[in-house]
Amino acid sequence: MQLLKYNEFSAKGLSSKLKKVEEMLRAGDFKSAEVKKIKHLGYFRAKLDRESRLLFKFAKHQGETYILLLEVIPNHEYDKSRFLKGASVKENHFSEVAGPEDVGEDAVDPIRYVNQASKRFHLLDKVISLDSDQEEIYNLPAPLIIIGSAGSGKTALTLEKMKGYPGHVAYVSLSPYLVENAQRIYESYGYENPKQEIDFLSFREYLEGIQIPEGKELDYRSFERWYERGPRQRFKFKEPYKLFEEFKGVLTGSVTDAEFLSRERYEELGVKQSIFLGSERSKVYDLFERYLRFLKEGGYYDSNMVAYQYMDQVAPKYDFIIVDEVQDVTNIQLLLILKSLKTPGNFLLSGDANQIVHPNFFSWSKIKSLFFNQDLKGSALRILKTNYRNSRQVTKLSNDLLKIKNARFGSIDKESTYLINTVADKEGKIHFYPDSDKVRKELNKRTQDSAKFAVLVLDKEQKARVSKDFRTPLVFTIQEAKGLEYENIILVNFISDHDAEFRTIAKGVSASDLLDENLRYSRARDKTNKDQEAYKFYINSLYVAFTRAVENVHILETKTKNELLQLLGVMDTEEEVKIEQQASDEEEWLEEARRLELQGKFEQAEAIRARLRGIEFVGSDEAELLEERIFDPEASHTEKDVERLFLFARTRHRIDLVQRLQKELNYGPAKQYLGEYQKAQQQLAALVRNNNRKKVERIIGKFGVDLPDAAEGMTGLMVAAQHGKIDMLYYFLEQDANRNRQDQLGRTALQHLILGYDRRQLNKFLLETWYPKLAPSAGQCRYDGRLYIINHKSMEFFLYNALNAIRLDVFAPNDPLPRRCLLMDDFMQFIEEMPSSLLPDYRRKRQYVNSILSKHEVGRDDPYNRKLFVRRSRGCYDVLPGAEMTWG
Repeated sequence: MQLLKYNEFSAKGLSSKLKKVEEMLRAGDFKSAEVKKIKHLGYFRAKLDRESRLLFKFAKHQGETYILLLEVIPNHEYDKSRFLKGASVKENHFSEVAGPEDVGEDAVDPIRYVNQASKRFHLLDKVISLDSDQEEIYNLPAPLIIIGSAGSGKTALTLEKMKGYPGHVAYVSLSPYLVENAQRIYESYGYENPKQEIDFLSFREYLEGIQIPEGKELDYRSFERWYERGPRQRFKFKEPYKLFEEFKGVLTGSVTDAEFLSRERYEELGVKQSIFLGSERSKVYDLFERYLRFLKEGGYYDSNMVAYQYMDQVAPKYDFIIVDEVQDVTNIQLLLILKSLKTPGNFLLSGDANQIVHPNFFSWSKIKSLFFNQDLKGSALRILKTNYRNSRQVTKLSNDLLKIKNARFGSIDKESTYLINTVADKEGKIHFYPDSDKVRKELNKRTQDSAKFAVLVLDKEQKARVSKDFRTPLVFTIQEAKGLEYENIILVNFISDHDAEFRTIAKGVSASDLLDENLRYSRARDKTNKDQEAYKFYINSLYVAFTRAVENVHILETKTKNELLQLLGVMDTEEEVKIEQQASDEEEWLEEARRLELQGKFEQAEAIRARLRGIEFVGSDEAELLEERIFDPEASHTEKDVERLFLFARTRHRIDLVQRLQKELNYGPAKQYLGEYQKAQQQLAALVRNNNRKKVERIIGKFGVDLPDAAEGMTGLMVAAQHGKIDMLYYFLEQDANRNRQDQLGRTALQHLILGYDRRQLNKFLLETWYPKLAPSAGQCRYDGRLYIINHKSMEFFLYNALNAIRLDVFAPNDPLPRRCLLMDDFMQFIEEMPSSLLPDYRRKRQYVNSILSKHEVGRDDPYNRKLFVRRSRGCYDVLPGAEMTWG
């Protein structure tokens, strides 16, 4: 067997002993190495000497087994192991492992790729072996730009490089869901770096950290509704998305020396700088002026314009900045982000111009001209061309599309002119079916119960139509699909519903243009041709759709003579669906729902849960339209409309909407539901304290896992946490209870756990076990017009949660103001009783605790002050009144 070492592995002082054990493991001599398995944890240990143990796991790649050496554990201190996360390991937790044949398949992790030239591996949420290109990039200094195709591992490499950046680091992306997922991956296996403090921020959070903008951010959905209800009749532009792209990517986002382009500057733009021809721009700018009025009157803001307004307010704050999926970010947004660097150039940008489905007119050449005076082909820019996700056939299909794009439109820029190489061991298959009711029914029948098949469409209108025939919850628009991957992707009239656009894309391209296996960098022949910009959305969307498939793509099209389909070579028509009927069990579906929620795909996650409960699903888009129609006195609605809105309200546990139906319509079922809801609220806390799982399950099944009790608004998870009901805690987390929710006193489940410990209801073991399980990923404090992020690993995070948990047990709200605080003696008594796994020794020192409280009190002049506490008198603190605290 081969051995691989974790890249942070250290065996200081034990090298010779480690070498002997390594030889035993390679030879499969587990008896001499005294190999034992740690039951229930999936880890193994070997004996180095009397006090020291070697922790490792098993993995497999292409049929070969590897031993992954993780860390040396000195003095039997398993509780201090990073990988075991503080677990208590005793002698009866071990089982003998006589040889490799005794290692069960469930204890072996799969690895997609192993670099045979390297004996090291990296670890995020999975084992990663870097190829030679990735290894080179990993060792390069900042500034650095990583360009990589879908599945190239660029995000994993970005996060792994981030571990080496010391000081105050920011990870920023446009998508809040990508940010949340990146933080989860980064902190997998309990990773911590004491030399860095990281802020994981969406761009909106980054803006709010400077100053919270007034109003709501305008998104495409709100823009589209405004345009369709008013300006469309006058201006006659058929595609609102192109207008939105022009407003966000050209008129605002591209310019860095003004809030937006003047009419004169806009009309003078070159032909490659706008979607619209010069003759159309005056009319576009007329609409843009109406757009500016709409923002003001509607209470919206444009994030590009706000970014320009904030340029003079940004202070140097970060030692390093990482911007992921940079192709989704506009020039002015990127400039604002990087302006907060202490040292210009200490940044890493990561992205892929072929995956742009956001309106920003991105190109790598613009990035170069924005930040550099030299060509980035040198040490600052690297391209990852190897794909680790997609099968060979899916990769070929994606490459053929890139060839068509390049032949038809020329290159966007040199850095985006490349094809993908794959190392996948799966061949995969591209299935093509002429669309018909028969094919749809058969394909739906064989796939609707499987979490390995997802249906992709281009836009919301298609999604509504397709969802009537395909009963899987996994139906996505292309914007929703970014960041996802499935074994099988089904595309339904993705091309046919936009037949004219895709015919235009294929115009003038021949089969011979697809023969060359190398893309050639070339400018478009006709520079007045606007097709590159106008059709970028369509061809990029199809590229994203193809690359979501890990193994197979299933294409259904009505317009079977579209030239693009013929160029792609997918016309090997299959009249019958021959795939085997597949089904996923409840556990697999729940895991898929959790995965989707992590990426912000709440609609599909709710659809999965509705299906598992046997409930008809009503989507949020439909519910929004129903709500407008039902509560508009000038509109008409049917009884069926009310029934469906009520179904949405009770299945999504929207008690506010149920109350509105009862109050404004005197709807009988809503009144009955509210009566049952109030009764359940009164029963909940007692049932949880008594571990009455059957009745709790019945209540939760009807009113939702986050049902608040009638007294203090405590959810079942909060009650279970405060009273240490372990079975109930596991149950609520399995049901995806919201850890970030607050009761009427602003306390979370974590704070109720701390409160239970302070009241001596819980022991230290319960506290140290459940604290990391219930801790939110971050805190957000909004005060005096700014957002402050509190990292969940920081001392101020612990102090705020502890203080808010126990404060009302120490003083009452009606106490005189100077007495409404916690004395340092009380703080220290509480802190000294904390388990060491939660608070290391240096955080227990009075001087350190006092310095953290002082640093974060309102009025303190410190650039890293989070405005969390108020000092009532010397050494006496309370949480800051007037600050809005949210979690997660």
